[in-house]
Amino acid sequence: MKKGGTTAKFLCTILAITLVLSFAPLTAAEAAGSFSDISQNDYYYTEVTAMYSQGVINGYGDGTFLPKNPVKNAEALKLVCSTAGVGYAGYSGKNSPWYSDVWAWAKDKNIVSPKTDPNANATREQLCEYIVAVYKLEAGASSKVFSDTDSEAAGLLYGYGIIKGIPNGDGTVSFGGEQNVKRCDTCIMLYRLSTKIPRPDWAETFAVDLSHYKVSKPTSFDSFNDYVKAWDYMLVNAVFEDTFTADFTCTEAQLNKIMDDIETAYYYAMFDYLEYASFLSQCSYGVTYLKEGTNCSDIEFTLNLSNSDGLTQSQIKSQIGAFNSTCAKIVTSLYETGQLKKSMTDKEKAHVLYIYTAYHTKYDESYTYYTGYDAAVRGTAVCMGYTAMYNYICNLAGVKMESMTGYVDGEGHAWSRIYSGGTYYNIDVTWADPVPDQPNYCDEKWFWVTDSYLKTCEDPRTFDIETLVHG
Repeated sequence: MKKGGTTAKFLCTILAITLVLSFAPLTAAEAAGSFSDISQNDYYYTEVTAMYSQGVINGYGDGTFLPKNPVKNAEALKLVCSTAGVGYAGYSGKNSPWYSDVWAWAKDKNIVSPKTDPNANATREQLCEYIVAVYKLEAGASSKVFSDTDSEAAGLLYGYGIIKGIPNGDGTVSFGGEQNVKRCDTCIMLYRLSTKIPRPDWAETFAVDLSHYKVSKPTSFDSFNDYVKAWDYMLVNAVFEDTFTADFTCTEAQLNKIMDDIETAYYYAMFDYLEYASFLSQCSYGVTYLKEGTNCSDIEFTLNLSNSDGLTQSQIKSQIGAFNSTCAKIVTSLYETGQLKKSMTDKEKAHVLYIYTAYHTKYDESYTYYTGYDAAVRGTAVCMGYTAMYNYICNLAGVKMESMTGYVDGEGHAWSRIYSGGTYYNIDVTWADPVPDQPNYCDEKWFWVTDSYLKTCEDPRTFDIETLVHG
């Protein structure tokens, strides 16, 4: 018996990934969920980055956060409600101005006075009052904690450890309640809220559906279905390399055929989980075995995943984490505001998310951004990013969405696909969004259409799955 050689094949992936792409590597600030004007030396760094990663706060279009800027009353209230998980069912749809829903809800609950100006800067004391009212906190600490205010709300939050005050030279503590509250200090208070105080009872109890992404490593590697499951497992769990042992013997010719099937299986896994294949867009695989005569035994396959743009594993994981958390916040917020409802059908939920994606994403005419991170976090991507984001938020909402790839006018393309009621339906959210971008516009023509429609419409598509052969 002698040791056999190692055979390896390399797949350069499909669609636009086969091109030489340029990608701006994730900076350290982005990886931390931070901003260009915030560093780890700032006293508010941990709290700002934590609230950003939770989707509670955002920065500005130029990558800054402007931590010392004041917060307006409407902004302060919205931030508190977002941290508390408050839903606005019955108030959604009021979106002019942007704070209409939360402000109407708060007025109805007697949290804000009709005389309160939503566009005036909020004071530190007003922020405390919003927190106490939204979280329904009951008195349990003396209101005379600070030397410069008798605010019951401030004293109560001091007792809960949400605020600390400023020590004076005579042993007393000041609060500065009449001062405008800053963005950085607001984040500190919100962070402490999220770690110290349970959400109030009017918070929406919806939890994102992660069932589609609970994929374990297959226990066997003896069939085409096993190969697909192996790639599925690696994509979903961001496993960059793993080995799989085959429980059979075969000839070298048969082994080469198996290697071809492993390559084809990656395409099927990509249809299952394009949301993660957009990050892990390049695969390679090899095999080792013992050979005696014409038989190969003790066969062990090694599968590898990487990013076609050369991102490091830590950068890939960081982007995936930001993608996951951003999409979870999107879906949760849509449920909290009543735009998504548990009583909706899959088609109705898919339609809400179809419109959301078209409204909040811009097509990348530079052909630089391809991933779900680009679509969800950067807000710009090509078709692969659109589809990755849309599929993920659909699945988090409990709508089992997959993907398809093919060609339109000779160009590689990706879109979403769902099996419903015994029929496949297609959803092309990229084509729903016009180029150049038009705010709040969505072309309904590409939602929930049959395969035959896509194959015969004025912009017909081919389906890659029809060209894949295995077995």
